[in-house]
Amino acid sequence: MGIDDRDYMRDRYRERQGKATGGTFWNDRKSRVEQPHDKHGKAVPLGSASWIGGNGGGGGSWFEAASRRFQHRHDRYRPKRRVRTHPAQKWIMLLWAVPILIPAYREAKRSGWFPDRAAEIRFPSSGTVTVNNSVDPKTATSRLHVTTNNANAVVQLYKWKTNEHVISVYVRGDDDVTTAIPPGKYRMLIVEGDKWHGLTDYFGSSTTTNTVVAAMRFEPRTIHSIDLNRRPNGNLHTRPKLTGPEALR
Repeated sequence: MGIDDRDYMRDRYRERQGKATGGTFWNDRKSRVEQPHDKHGKAVPLGSASWIGGNGGGGGSWFEAASRRFQHRHDRYRPKRRVRTHPAQKWIMLLWAVPILIPAYREAKRSGWFPDRAAEIRFPSSGTVTVNNSVDPKTATSRLHVTTNNANAVVQLYKWKTNEHVISVYVRGDDDVTTAIPPGKYRMLIVEGDKWHGLTDYFGSSTTTNTVVAAMRFEPRTIHSIDLNRRPNGNLHTRPKLTGPEALR
């Protein structure tokens, strides 16, 4: 088919479609530029990005159906992607919470928040002591000053080398007392709780026991003061004792 035959067939097709024939223009850059017209005589550049329907408007049955199919795919339900956490993250969160949860648990315990159905005994008066029989009261030339918080407390001193009990001092909640102590190097134990159950069970279910980390040295005619009110800048470093205190005889 020659060029004339091709142009003839194109013009004939346009006539059947109800579109006017347009001229073909020549320029230097392209072999030719076709400028067809629609049936209203409006120029329509070939290669335009707009869709021209059969009625001259911006639509058509095929285009609308295709659009509906595309919109259906766009609007259909897509489940959200589930974010999976690494198992190690749970352990990290747990380790982060432990330093907060353990002190909170022990505070609730010594404050008497947990059930305690055992018979309660009257707690000794502040300043009362239980002393080892081998201790000579005349040698007690040092002093220990204790200030408590809302819990009752028993402050105990054990010999550093032999771990022998020397003295236990009883102090009621929200009180302070000063007691004579024999000079020496001691391991200090702090027992706190709510209801008193005697020298064997101490405070029952509310018993909390802490060991002072450093050795306590009492020199003659000196005084040591401890404050059991918890504060961030406290300098009496302790660690929880998992087992209960030893029964006193």
